[in-house]
Amino acid sequence: MPDDLDYQIVHALQVAPRAPWGVVGDVVGVSAATAARRWERLVDQGLAWIVSYPGAAYLNTRCSAFVEVQTSAARDSVVERLCRDRHVATIQRTAGDGDLLLTVMVPDLEFLGDWVQLLAESDGVARTRTRVVTKVIGESERWRMRTLGQDEESVLAEHRPVHRPLAHDPDEPDLRLIAALAEDGRRSAVDLASASGLSAPTVRRRLTALVAERVLSIRCEVAHVISGWPITANVWARASSRSIVALVDALDGLPQVRVCCEVTGTANIIMGVWLHTVGELAEFEQELESLVPGLVVVDRSVTLETPKRLGSLLDRSGCRTGSVPVVL
Repeated sequence: MPDDLDYQIVHALQVAPRAPWGVVGDVVGVSAATAARRWERLVDQGLAWIVSYPGAAYLNTRCSAFVEVQTSAARDSVVERLCRDRHVATIQRTAGDGDLLLTVMVPDLEFLGDWVQLLAESDGVARTRTRVVTKVIGESERWRMRTLGQDEESVLAEHRPVHRPLAHDPDEPDLRLIAALAEDGRRSAVDLASASGLSAPTVRRRLTALVAERVLSIRCEVAHVISGWPITANVWARASSRSIVALVDALDGLPQVRVCCEVTGTANIIMGVWLHTVGELAEFEQELESLVPGLVVVDRSVTLETPKRLGSLLDRSGCRTGSVPVVL
């Protein structure tokens, strides 16, 4: 199992996923070589990894949705097919109304309609229900292991691009760069240049712009077995426009929240949360409704297993075993 130093390295990379090893080592008190070696061990064991995926600003110009799937038979084969689908970012097997909850990312509504229709007609699927994301209002790159202090985070933050408004859609070189980064979010600029046909300085400049404009998100992920938050749940809520403004302001005080989106339907908010125990779910809901006047929790589900998370294939303990990156 990882020790305190490993957790500090993970926290450092959650703040700045592509920070140089020298900076990471200085922050946690070891050499660059030691920090890099320990990180590689975590990656090899599937306990931690750097993932890249479409960012919130880019998703808000495209189409994403949460699709609930009721399976009729052969659920494992359905999950296996969905794991290979590069439009399915995340698959959760849930203890709720649907057997599966999918996070789907596609180019537009027409594509989504065709995709859901094909899913509904496929073997083993009895029923689907789709909620389209209208806005991503909080994503899990803000989640931390909480092993470093504010001073250490401030040092690392200097190596993370500062967010700015979306200025342009990604062009063909950007898309090649994004594809080259998909397998390993810490891939070096030199390697990325070779894979994408760009120069290393151009890679650095374009990558900084993509992350700053939130076209691309890069973050450090951890397996549930070492996260300290082994329970995953989804909370559906109903909120007015005024309540949504209050919710955005409250998110920084809710460390359980991994992702928060506005969606279509009567329950117009979905939050993915991590918890220490199942019993904390009711406590979280009470805290949420207290912090956000006018917000009402209308449903919830506990996740039994996550076979795929943001393109990474996971075993039952949440360790990474492979990758089928998301492509828009």
